[in-house]
Amino acid sequence: MIGSILVKFAFLSILVSGAAYYYTLRKQNTQYLHLARYAYHFSTTLVMSFCALLIYVILTHQFQYTYVWNYSSTELSTPLLISTFYAGQEGSFSLWGLYTAIIGVILLQYTSKKNYEAEVMFVWSLILSFLLLMLIVKNPFAFIWDTFPNDLVHNGPIPPDVTNVVWLDRAKGMWAQYPAEGRGLNPLLQNYWMVIHPQILFMGFSSMAVPYAFALAGLLKRDYQTWVKVAKPWTVFGAAMLGTGIILGGYWAYETLGWGGFWGWDPVENSSLIPWLVCIASVHTMMAQRRSGTFVRTNFVLSIFCFLMVLYSTFLTRSGVLGDTSVHSFVDPGMWAYWLLLGCIFFFGVLGLFMLFRRMREMPKISVEHSMYSREFALFLGAFTICFAAVFVTIGTSSPIITTIIKGRAAAVDTAFYVKTTLPLGIVIALLAGIGQLLWWRTSNIKELFKNLIYPLISAILFTIGLLIIGVRDVPIILFSFGSAFALFVNLLVGYRVFKGNPRYAGGAVAHIGLALLFLGFVSSARYDDKQTVSLEEGKTVEVLGEYKLTYVGNHPLDAERYGFHVEVQHGNETYTVMPVMRYSSFNNSMMRHPDILNMYTKDFYISPLSVETPEGKKQQTLTLLKGETKNVGSIKVKFVDFDFSDMERGKMVTGEGFTIGVILQAMKDGKITILKPLMKNSGGQVSYIPAKLDNVELTLLKLQPSREDPTQSKVEISVTDPSELSQEPKGETLIVEASIKPYINLVWMGTVTLVVGFVLTIIRRVQEARSKE
Repeated sequence: MIGSILVKFAFLSILVSGAAYYYTLRKQNTQYLHLARYAYHFSTTLVMSFCALLIYVILTHQFQYTYVWNYSSTELSTPLLISTFYAGQEGSFSLWGLYTAIIGVILLQYTSKKNYEAEVMFVWSLILSFLLLMLIVKNPFAFIWDTFPNDLVHNGPIPPDVTNVVWLDRAKGMWAQYPAEGRGLNPLLQNYWMVIHPQILFMGFSSMAVPYAFALAGLLKRDYQTWVKVAKPWTVFGAAMLGTGIILGGYWAYETLGWGGFWGWDPVENSSLIPWLVCIASVHTMMAQRRSGTFVRTNFVLSIFCFLMVLYSTFLTRSGVLGDTSVHSFVDPGMWAYWLLLGCIFFFGVLGLFMLFRRMREMPKISVEHSMYSREFALFLGAFTICFAAVFVTIGTSSPIITTIIKGRAAAVDTAFYVKTTLPLGIVIALLAGIGQLLWWRTSNIKELFKNLIYPLISAILFTIGLLIIGVRDVPIILFSFGSAFALFVNLLVGYRVFKGNPRYAGGAVAHIGLALLFLGFVSSARYDDKQTVSLEEGKTVEVLGEYKLTYVGNHPLDAERYGFHVEVQHGNETYTVMPVMRYSSFNNSMMRHPDILNMYTKDFYISPLSVETPEGKKQQTLTLLKGETKNVGSIKVKFVDFDFSDMERGKMVTGEGFTIGVILQAMKDGKITILKPLMKNSGGQVSYIPAKLDNVELTLLKLQPSREDPTQSKVEISVTDPSELSQEPKGETLIVEASIKPYINLVWMGTVTLVVGFVLTIIRRVQEARSKE
């Protein structure tokens, strides 16, 4: 109750602040300014208070709150418990609102010195009010008996053996029971990156709103030049934070998920990439406007779309429109939240574009002719190319929405679409990242330009010849590698010269060195990796990938659910031991696989477990069935009819008691139809299975995937075991793994660190420049 009150008062306070800033603008006097400031600080205090309260109820295991029950448990460590604060819809909006409120406090102080406070903070109050309104609709302090009234609310006397109860209305004899244990955190999120990655990503999301606020402030003030100067440090900061969040998410996937990559072009991954690309384009065009006054309209458009793309990515992630096309999407937030997200995109989109078109005619037309050999022209081409890439990624990312409208069912485009559309643009970006650093503003001396090009160009050509010698023949990859190497050598040269002169100006060169290393790492690790699936019988050595010998030496339990599998890796005269992990998760009744990585200087040896075969000699097959679907397995036809989950068992699950769930299967053998019901029992978190039998064949329930939106898309995974079909020769335990080599993947991580360092150097310089002008 207290938490909900704090959220509502924070919302009312930010409305008061926004209204006071509006009247300050409307009346052109400062009599409302103090009220606006006090109201904003009060709202921020309330936001911090309800976030602290939410963390407190999580840490103290108060499972009477639906959010706490849904994402935490008493078994989680303290860092992971704290991370459950932002594990779900309500919590992540709380984190977003918290960062937005805190940034607003800093922004208030900053803009008050730049004569931009009323305009910027009016827009900022609107943004924060949306986030708080979302928290009113998706209340993180909702009680669990309000969420499940049919299962948890009772009338009459409380039975003596029932615990964890609360009276709702003593006069009417109405009481509710709440669980003694929570559902816990998804095992895929039980990782130290969960403590780091989302916080940085949401700081990036919050920062993307700053260029939008400054752009609208500039339009309100009819100031079409100064706003860029005061917004530039914030834009660079937003690009640094969001970019860091994206690449940390990629490393998390690489280290944990076991599919061997760091970027899968998943729609939700892309939805963070799109605003970052737009922001990077904006950083470059802002630089040109600061120097020569050009790209006035372009910077307004890009700054507005930085934030709109964040809102669009939020809609994609949280509205449920992605369906099963993304592994990252949240569950359906409900109709109110769905329309509120759409309304937010519409409101801020109309507000920004209306203000832009209204002021368009008033904007001065800067009659500056840019030479083809000027930095302005290179920045224009670079920004245009980056935006073009953002458009292609947006089209691919939006394919679930597009296909739903056209075909009635969400579908994602193949990853080849992104490679084919963005690779040519990547070549152009790499070349411009090199050439642009050698050009001067307005125009460049052609002889001096070609003189500076000689060494980087020769170095890049020699690098490319080296690629041809080792067997690279893919023309687009050769061109991309040449461009990336050219950008690397140019920026190494420029960086060396800048560091000799004034290191404060080295940020751009350092960032472009990082970009070039990233590009080279992308090509080497993703395009030229090598992989092989191999069966490792315990105690026997198998050669893989031409140069490695693997020996499976056994396994041991790490805890109740996880097993570590020890594999010796012999490479030349060196022997290493890796330990991939497999885990059966009772959280979602599925097997989870975690790789182990052998880090070397020039490559990673990556080993991911797929399955383990015990020496029982049974023939086992796993089936995944949609509701109503029939599949053949051996001499049997199996059809998934429906789930078997009564209201009584559902109520037991909600209250944390032991429960049983099953599926109804229709099996046909020799023309005879039999109804089978394999069961799964959960007692105190311990899962056991009761298979159904048809003659000697056992059918065991492994995984349930119900779909509330479309029941026909509900899935079930079962194993079918036939003891009569024995292997010809008894074997020892066999571990099946995928072994792969990721050449020069360290370039990706080196490039990331270098890119972030370049951003930091640029931010420091811009902040110092801003302070010197105060």
